[in-house]
Amino acid sequence: MAHTKAFVSAKIAASADQVWDVLGGFNNLPAIMPKVIAKSELDRPGVVRALTIKGASGKVYERLLKYDAKKFVQVYEVIDKPKNLVPFTDYTATIRVRRNSSRSSTIEWSSRFKPKKGVTVAEARAFAHNVYETGIEGTKKKLGLATRKKKTAAKAKAKPTAKAKVKAKAKAKKKTSKTGARKTRAKKG
Repeated sequence: MAHTKAFVSAKIAASADQVWDVLGGFNNLPAIMPKVIAKSELDRPGVVRALTIKGASGKVYERLLKYDAKKFVQVYEVIDKPKNLVPFTDYTATIRVRRNSSRSSTIEWSSRFKPKKGVTVAEARAFAHNVYETGIEGTKKKLGLATRKKKTAAKAKAKPTAKAKVKAKAKAKKKTSKTGARKTRAKKG
């Protein structure tokens, strides 16, 4: 099967240095994904991490391939094991933080991989997107940035303008006066 790619990016209202301090550490995943990653253990040189996933038996092993704190880039790969918990093989990912301004940056999390046998490209890509989005949201939370929730259709309706409110009141008043006039005629007759 051919390689496929996944990519997620998000603009963040924090400097690239601040974002990198939270996201850039190779052993920081439990801090930004506490509901997913139970533990991350580094080997002696700090190049391979063993991730313990909450609710799963087994571990995911990842190797750091490139780390550049000045350019805010980290490249790592999943070490293929027979009972690996992830739905892909030959996986390499890049985390990059781009400086937009002194108070804004963009996180880019991308990967290249082959879906495992029995896993569709869409399923593997959705898994990767979910991991990256969870990591980005966790980074925002660690930085104290509120995450915006999407408005539901009912909440998204625009509030009536002052002019519309006046029209609605006039219409209601007119209705009330007509009803009152009918009641008065009915009593006389």
